Amino acid sequence: MAKSWEQVRRESAVNETRVATYRSLSEAEQRIADGRHREGVSWEAIEEALAGSELSNAELETEDDIYLASLTRFVAALGGHLEVRAVFAEETITVRRDPEPNAD
Repeated sequence: MAKSWEQVRRESAVNETRVATYRSLSEAEQRIADGRHREGVSWEAIEEALAGSELSNAELETEDDIYLASLTRFVAALGGHLEVRAVFAEETITVRRDPEPNAD
């Protein structure tokens, strides 16, 4: 059975959203890479970290937020951790920290 135009359009919107996500991810990774390179990390080490941060197809299917998952892996491969913060004039609240620090 052929797909209706409505079905095709819904799938297209998902694809457009995913493309926008990958574009944002690429831009964020480039900003991080540039910053780490300025701090003395070699381009070779950055490329290796980037290659190791890619999600597999199975992970892409199950991951709620591809952007944060990929960025978390990239930052961790460079020796850091990712934090998401809500910043207000009177305070900054850490909303998410990946990976979570050990409770040891």
